[in-house]
Amino acid sequence: MIKVKWKLTLASLKMFSRQREALIWTMLLPLFMVCLFGFVNFEDLGKIRLGVTHQGSKHATQLVKRLKKIQTVELSEGSEANELNQLKAGERHLVLVIPSAFDPLKSNELKVLVNNTTPQETQLGLLVLRKVLDDMIFVERPLVNRIRMKSRLVTSQRRNYIDFLLPGMISLAIMQSGIFGVAFGFVSLRKRGVLRRLSVTPIKPQDFIVAQIAMRLIVLVSQMTVLLGVGILFFDLNFMGNLVEFFVFGLLGGCVFLAIGFLLAGIAKTEDQVAPLANAVSLPMMLLSGVFFSRSNLPGWVQAVSEFFPLTYLADAMRSIALEGVSLFDMELQFVGLSCWCLISVGVAVRVFRWD
Repeated sequence: MIKVKWKLTLASLKMFSRQREALIWTMLLPLFMVCLFGFVNFEDLGKIRLGVTHQGSKHATQLVKRLKKIQTVELSEGSEANELNQLKAGERHLVLVIPSAFDPLKSNELKVLVNNTTPQETQLGLLVLRKVLDDMIFVERPLVNRIRMKSRLVTSQRRNYIDFLLPGMISLAIMQSGIFGVAFGFVSLRKRGVLRRLSVTPIKPQDFIVAQIAMRLIVLVSQMTVLLGVGILFFDLNFMGNLVEFFVFGLLGGCVFLAIGFLLAGIAKTEDQVAPLANAVSLPMMLLSGVFFSRSNLPGWVQAVSEFFPLTYLADAMRSIALEGVSLFDMELQFVGLSCWCLISVGVAVRVFRWD
């Protein structure tokens, strides 16, 4: 029996490898999305866009040099008319106009034009300008009673968007492979009468199902390996956890979504029916389970509902292992949640699945 299942598994892998659409959706699409988001520098999107116009005087040049050293400021220099136009077009948060006679010890006023549609960036930019101007004055005239702050560097873990995104993308790929791969695949096999013909051969349909599941779990492991390898090699992913535990959770999540795929394949009679069903199940999870952004940005009641999604349990677990090095035994909630979803999905799928 094991030999038959193994041969069927190999045959299923050959069938899968010959399907170009399956390879694109299973391997290339998640890889493309990881590369797309990985090469976009989202950390720069939060910078303060400051325009500066000046006549090139000594003190103005010193002020500009100080501003350029601030990483959170994206500084642009130009004429007052050009910078004002950029401000009106929404390309600047603030525009600083430095007069030719500017002297930090003698001048008592600088003109700052602000964008009234971005109050948060504007206020932060004004605080930055205030700090830089104060530092220029303190260099020339230090205050005797100025309160000093003693800073100490603390080694911290570097985090970027790809660190947050990749575990979620792997979870999303697992969900799509399970739901869409199984649902569409088995509805197509039923439509072509493959399962019906299997019932009159020495091969049991159950053996074919087991081989299909084994094949898809092998593909799932390959998916995870490729995406994780690309993240580590090309995007400097900070993977802190245990690889074995990472793959264990991935396989558990794969079992959940494979069962959901079988459930949908049992409900849908045609390929036209399975598409809206699969999208209705996967789309809310894709948008609300914290794959592309933190769920803390969602309204409270949406967070409460999405807390129980299987993709939420999987993405949270994968992210905790990858980014924080959390052990498998410290994630009882995610493990129990996925296990419950697995039992429920398998139970319902067994009841509704049809061979013909």
